[in-house]
Amino acid sequence: MNIKYLMGGKPGSFFILIFILAIGAFSCKLESETIDPSPGNGLVFSADTFWFDTIFTDIKTPTLRVRIYNPNDKAVNIKSVFVNGVNGQFPYSFYINGRFGPTKVNDVKIEGKDSAYVLVSAKINPRDIATPFVVKDSLVFEIEGRTERQNVKIMAFGQDGFYLKNTSVECNTVWTKNRPYIIFDTVSVAPGCILTIEKGTKVYGYNSAFFIVRGTLIVKGTNAEPVVFEGVRRENYYADVPGQWGGILIMNTGNAEINHLIQKNSFRGIQVGEVGFSNNSVARMLLKNSFIQNMVDYGILGINAGILSINNQIADCGESGFAGLQGGSYELWHNTFGLSGNNPFQRDGKYQVVFSDNLPDSRSGNLFGSKLRVKAVNNLINGTGEDEIAFGERRVLDESFDTLFFNNILKSKQPQYFINGIANKGNQKIPSNFRFLSPFKYLFAPDTADLGSVFGTGMSLDTVTSRLVEQSEIRTILKTDINDEPRPFGPGLKPDVGAYINQKKKP
Repeated sequence: MNIKYLMGGKPGSFFILIFILAIGAFSCKLESETIDPSPGNGLVFSADTFWFDTIFTDIKTPTLRVRIYNPNDKAVNIKSVFVNGVNGQFPYSFYINGRFGPTKVNDVKIEGKDSAYVLVSAKINPRDIATPFVVKDSLVFEIEGRTERQNVKIMAFGQDGFYLKNTSVECNTVWTKNRPYIIFDTVSVAPGCILTIEKGTKVYGYNSAFFIVRGTLIVKGTNAEPVVFEGVRRENYYADVPGQWGGILIMNTGNAEINHLIQKNSFRGIQVGEVGFSNNSVARMLLKNSFIQNMVDYGILGINAGILSINNQIADCGESGFAGLQGGSYELWHNTFGLSGNNPFQRDGKYQVVFSDNLPDSRSGNLFGSKLRVKAVNNLINGTGEDEIAFGERRVLDESFDTLFFNNILKSKQPQYFINGIANKGNQKIPSNFRFLSPFKYLFAPDTADLGSVFGTGMSLDTVTSRLVEQSEIRTILKTDINDEPRPFGPGLKPDVGAYINQKKKP
């Protein structure tokens, strides 16, 4: 066709051209929308398997999605799409183009060179067994004009658990590693009662669930089999995301002895104590050899509490890694504070470590407080700020703060920490070339072996004393590091600062 002739001066020729082009475009569109009665190509899937991480039984999962692509020029009609089911049950369900299965969804049209998404979720029935089990199924597609069915596999590990909601744990209960414990809303230990959690036990918090201790909590993790508290979401994306559940609260009538705990991904790590008058009852905690990480606000928050923290790694806490507020008595020995740099974590607070003798109650407007005692020995406190440790203004008592800071490595611009005296001795600034071994993997052992200010510069431990435990007990704890590796211990022997011994010197 001579387009030049059509455009050349004859009335209406321009409109004839537009009409011809519109007809051509309309014809192309019709071809892609017309269903091919015998498509030469089958559907193409963005993945051949829907793979769920471990699923707790009786809890519906979020959805996974797979893209379905039609490589043919013309449209195809999916006569039916359905899941096979498992022993007459349907643990998996799906959506396609806004229509819901697991039973058959018929006549789903996908235009030529176009695509659609299938969303699959799971809810697996309990089997009353301790070990995880595999649940396999398939999402099946029957295409009009093709005799061969196509399918996408669906697989998941199911895990039975103990489900606890708005309940108080029976006195003298022992939790074991046989099955995980999934807590909803509030689960508590009553005053006068004891809950013991054995090594290898896993506890998962759902949404805003809090674990509240008004009695006694004993956590008996080991280096090989720590006790784990974390969010219920098992997908890899959520491995380091804060705020997935509430956290652990130890109230004024409560106390805890915790060894080898991994507490992660909650709003608050461990709170010890309550805002307001304590009625002469002070919450207490001994925390050792533990990992506290990925918190929205505080890793450890003491409120007029007694806390002894030894050999702990505290990382990625939005407000502070450790805070002792409203007064109280706090001892930190051989702890390491750091930041991983992982994307899900965002920091809002200014300081890794902060103390104050007061705390205002936002509800009543009252200011509560008591005497503040702090002892910090051989800790490694690092972060992105110029100053990672601070004390609030004294507002409650006429007495000055009772503080001792010995042989810590600090990220601080405050000169008083680095002038030897009664309250401060042997402290040093973080070297400019300092780095951790593998912060993205939450291994906060120092990396540079020639950093003399970190290795072998701690205070000797053979004569140490504590206000919070017997002398023999604290010395026993300090003889090993966070991984139960032996720490130099004896007259004149100076250990490495922080929770770890020198990893580069290990055989």
